[in-house]
Amino acid sequence: RHNTTDMITAYLLRCTTRPAAFFLRSCSRPFAHRHAALSIMAHPDPRHQENDDKRDENAQKVWLNETSETAVQETAVQEEMREGDRSMMHFRTTPQRHPLNVPKTWKNPMQNHVWNTEEIEERMKALPTHTPETWTDKAMHFLVKRVLYNGFNWITGFDKTNPTARSCAWRLIILESVAGVPGMVAAGMRHFRSLRTLRRDYGWIHTLLEEAENERMHLLVCLKMFGAGIFTRTMVISAQYSMVGFLSLTYLVNPKALHRFVGYLEETASQTYFDLIKCTETPGTHLHREWNNLKAPTLAINYWKMKEDAMWIDVLKNLFADETNHRDVNHTFAMMKNDDPNPYVHKHLEDAAKAWRLEGNDSQKKK
Repeated sequence: RHNTTDMITAYLLRCTTRPAAFFLRSCSRPFAHRHAALSIMAHPDPRHQENDDKRDENAQKVWLNETSETAVQETAVQEEMREGDRSMMHFRTTPQRHPLNVPKTWKNPMQNHVWNTEEIEERMKALPTHTPETWTDKAMHFLVKRVLYNGFNWITGFDKTNPTARSCAWRLIILESVAGVPGMVAAGMRHFRSLRTLRRDYGWIHTLLEEAENERMHLLVCLKMFGAGIFTRTMVISAQYSMVGFLSLTYLVNPKALHRFVGYLEETASQTYFDLIKCTETPGTHLHREWNNLKAPTLAINYWKMKEDAMWIDVLKNLFADETNHRDVNHTFAMMKNDDPNPYVHKHLEDAAKAWRLEGNDSQKKK
């Protein structure tokens, strides 16, 4: 076949133009290479055969090493599994390699404040409340304290003096799912306002997003302890659809009114967690019997940098402290102008630095 092609090429060199001959000569080259390859395969060089054997042996060793590493990783992941849905540990805390082989150094920029025992005890000494002054304050105070709070107590069957564990679990899921809405709505409205007016936001968006993220983490922590049935999920969806529209319209018309609304809402949340803590610590109550010996979920321990032997009562105290912080922040925002600088920006940086130091200390102890 190779000789025939050369003969045809020679003939065309005489009869046709040079471009056609160049094209056919290029086509003849693969046949020559194929002929050479076939001859090598038919009469292999012993030195080449030895190199091929070594290459196959090395490839087999690499494959066996990778297989053993994969088996070890799968075993480690199975050991890290906990009971419940989505029970795998956070990717940064696992021995697995990143799929793109990059260092796992990501940190959450919206780190929540890490409370110590002294701070929590100080906040539990008193539960300050805001006295409404303007007509918007009075309207929001009536809406939250009279309508929503009392109505919610009636719907959930919540007895403040000695509530049952079931009524408290349902109450916490609904409460935290609603509490995570205002911060996100306010942050989104201020974000669009900054884009629309081509002006700065002066740091408000970050605090509002941190609040929304913190409330969402509250919900996830509660879901690690309690289940949510179809009725609860229906209530959550209905409350979210109704609250988003109401809060968006309120913030568009009067931003201070929304912050005052959230401030009063956080007052009731702080009171609720305060009552739950007292009931859990009081012998003879329903919560003391069912909650006093419950261990804290791992998600809560990692989020608040708690001790490994932390209990559910410690989680309730951290939830209480977070709600008191949201209470103070929103009442402060309600007294400020929209273009005033956010006084809590430096606090976020300090909280993040403190949390990362604690995380670094824990890593060194484990090593």
